[in-house]
Amino acid sequence: MLVTKQTFSHPAFRFELTGRTIPIRLGYEAYGRLSPAKDNAILVCHYFTGTSHAAGRYTPDDAAPGWWDALIGPGKVIDTERWFVICVDTISNINFHNPNVVTTGPASLDPETGRPYAMTFPIFTLTDVVRAQRLLLDELGIRRLRCVIGPSMGGLQAFLWGRHFPDDVDKVVAVVATPMMRPSCVMVPNQLGIEAIMLDPDWRGGDYYGHQPPHRGLLLAFKILLTETRTDHWAETNFGRRFADPTFTTCPDPYRSFQGRFLVETEVEKTVLQRMQFFDANSYIYIAKANTLFDLRGPGEELPQALAHLKMPTLMIIDESDLMFTREQAEAALPHLPKGTLTTYNSRNGHLSCLFETELFANRLAAFLA
Repeated sequence: MLVTKQTFSHPAFRFELTGRTIPIRLGYEAYGRLSPAKDNAILVCHYFTGTSHAAGRYTPDDAAPGWWDALIGPGKVIDTERWFVICVDTISNINFHNPNVVTTGPASLDPETGRPYAMTFPIFTLTDVVRAQRLLLDELGIRRLRCVIGPSMGGLQAFLWGRHFPDDVDKVVAVVATPMMRPSCVMVPNQLGIEAIMLDPDWRGGDYYGHQPPHRGLLLAFKILLTETRTDHWAETNFGRRFADPTFTTCPDPYRSFQGRFLVETEVEKTVLQRMQFFDANSYIYIAKANTLFDLRGPGEELPQALAHLKMPTLMIIDESDLMFTREQAEAALPHLPKGTLTTYNSRNGHLSCLFETELFANRLAAFLA
């Protein structure tokens, strides 16, 4: 399936917390065909470090397809012969330097100054992200969605759709996400990642554009994130206590030197370096902040009252080995979702199973969408 990146622009987007209004541009991709009645749309929301490239390839020679290609496409679980599927780049997408990403964030040029916004960019919430998606759908003439679905941060967005636009959504699916942001998840990976970047001297208070970016802080932030999204079983199975270099030729013995490293250290760092070539540090800070601020509750509400607004069928798919969004959290929320369903699986590999082991929950997702 070959796909094309498209762009949505809004001249005066107003942010929820600050009330500030700025122009925004966001990229999106669409798969399948919109029906004449425009009533067959599914919105897929991407995860923390993801993009709108959820499925397909831009060219036949692309090394890899979109991140949920195993689920989205002709004849697949999210069947593009039946559904019109849309995925949108978030505000402050971390992958700012990826040529296939279109986003507005702290690395974007402020039209009033001609310089990057940096830390003058408005603090935003995931509710702002969802509101921007609603504006795009309005432009496409889509009033109602058959389903909103996403993994991780995408699942948080799905809950927000159900909370703030209950009349516009038939079904909600949150994969490895629960409708609360517990204090442990505020801290790890989000706030610790923010602080890791800010402690890098190259961060310069966020004004590093035109200078050396804070690569060390960003590297540490992403290591924290990757470690939190895996498990002891994953690390032990893949690396154990093996040395990075058993001959100690290229890397010293960690028992004799602080420069010595275990294989888990070098492999995690290698994975991070491959991914972060397109990352912008300030964009990471802002989207992490938006995750810490996730809250379905309105003024004066407790969580059960907020969840009562999600009157549509709502499916939570939870990996029992996930360290971030746990079965315990999902079970606490379930009684308060009027039409809630919980299904679990156990990859033993943690949060990222939502991307790399989709076969573990594909059948249950297909049954819910049927």
